[in-house]
Amino acid sequence: MSLTDSQIKRLKPSDTCTPSRPDKYSDGNNLRLWVRSTGSKVWVCDYKYADKRQSLTIGKYPAMSLQNARQRNIEIKCLIADGVNPKDHKKEQQASQDGLNIFDNIAQSWYAERKTYLAENTFSRNYSAYMRDVKPSIGHKNINDITPPDVLAIGKAVESRGANEMAKRTIREVGQIFKHAIRNGLATHNPATDLAEAIKPHKTINHHRITSQQLPKLLTDINAYQGDVLVKLGLWFLCYTFVRTNELRFMEWSEIDYKHGLWRIPADKMKAKRLHIVPLAPQAMAILEQIKELGFSDQYVFFNTSTRKPYSQSAFINALWNMGYKGKMTGHGFRGLASTTLHEKEFMHEAIELQLAHDRENKISAAYNGAQHLPYRIDMMHQWAKFIDDAYAGKLDNVIRADFKGQKQKLG
Repeated sequence: MSLTDSQIKRLKPSDTCTPSRPDKYSDGNNLRLWVRSTGSKVWVCDYKYADKRQSLTIGKYPAMSLQNARQRNIEIKCLIADGVNPKDHKKEQQASQDGLNIFDNIAQSWYAERKTYLAENTFSRNYSAYMRDVKPSIGHKNINDITPPDVLAIGKAVESRGANEMAKRTIREVGQIFKHAIRNGLATHNPATDLAEAIKPHKTINHHRITSQQLPKLLTDINAYQGDVLVKLGLWFLCYTFVRTNELRFMEWSEIDYKHGLWRIPADKMKAKRLHIVPLAPQAMAILEQIKELGFSDQYVFFNTSTRKPYSQSAFINALWNMGYKGKMTGHGFRGLASTTLHEKEFMHEAIELQLAHDRENKISAAYNGAQHLPYRIDMMHQWAKFIDDAYAGKLDNVIRADFKGQKQKLG
């Protein structure tokens, strides 16, 4: 007699039921329900293959309903009719599923998707970090076997290198991969949740930089630099624009507005993910003309012909070190020098912060629209370029008195 759902729900282990001898109830057609001494109920299909009686566990009740168990029983008989051993078929399915559940396979799928819309340098940074820090640790594991301590250990290893923010980002990336797996039915939980909080806050480091009094000597040393001509021109460009080194490295010709003397940096290249406009004084435009005449690249301004890609982060810092400025000046130091000097000469704080493209969550950054106070900033950047030129010419005292006095008024 066939089983019914109401009957199955009432079944309990009998007095004779033991761990080795469960109670067995037939539904017909070689499908049986085993009731174990613990009270769990398991569907088992009995069948004959190659003249041998065999049985196959196909699911637990109520996760597998009576109707689904009957359907699975029919599928097993179809496999036997096709000459396939149901047990072998189950092992193949399990191996295939295990492959799908391997963390690295899921991660590679997620990164392939991300590559279609992330900025090239952002994707490269994140994927390289995964290959270096995450894959060797948990890439080989079944995603459902990965625990919070596994993920935290990765973050702590990165933190031990002094890369606290990278450690947090790495943990969050692992969490995003788990969310991708959950959306695709390959995982049921996210062990990376809230783990980034376990990483110590980043300790702010003041980047090494010279003072305005030491600027003339630095400019003289840059001008005398005998290394790569494009690195030398890049350092001069940093002097005039005080942009971030990464913004300089990936500068493209298509971003330059020659008519208005502006460099429009797309949002996806900026730290704060907002369009940024850099006014280019005639001195900066002259540098671009020199580089254009070299004809190194139709896409990137600071293009390394040896590696066939933009210059590395270390190219500019190494040049400064070769000049004797190790521990004294960095690429980021030009930003600090400009900020301090412009503030000292009473230029408008808001315009300076906007030109630095600071990403702090304050009223200035929230209101930033790229062109805010642009006329004022153009004037400020032109005067800054003149300050650089006069400092190089040894006229620093004159320019401080003549050009920066009374510039606090708002021009835009």
